[in-house]
Amino acid sequence: MIASQNPNVQWNGPADNEMMRRMQKWLDDGRTLAWLPIFSCENFPEVPREILYYANQAHLRHVWLIKQIEDFFEIPDGITGWVLPSGDVDTDVVVGLWEDTLHVCKVVDSRTGEPQTLQTGNTWEAESSAADQNRASKA
Repeated sequence: MIASQNPNVQWNGPADNEMMRRMQKWLDDGRTLAWLPIFSCENFPEVPREILYYANQAHLRHVWLIKQIEDFFEIPDGITGWVLPSGDVDTDVVVGLWEDTLHVCKVVDSRTGEPQTLQTGNTWEAESSAADQNRASKA
């Protein structure tokens, strides 16, 4: 099913959001997506920064496989994660779920304002940016 036309999901926000369009296209093309939680102070405020740093360095990470848009509604509520399409090694697309609403956003370093990616970012220190958010919620 075409992700952008799924009757179970209502897409909100500007239609020209590049990250949301890319995510929809990946799903439309049949690519499996991996959702990888971001180990940041924002996601895990009670975990010491040093532990988040070491968790982020681990070679084995827990991932959620996303094959259709509804699969995003199974990720943990309140935690952002990278969305990595199969065959790719880096991504700048981040998705978080809050109260049955998906937020598609990017991550920027809170100190420098520079965009972050899965490979280049220090996500354990970075914070999500609300500036480029779009939302998809259960219909």
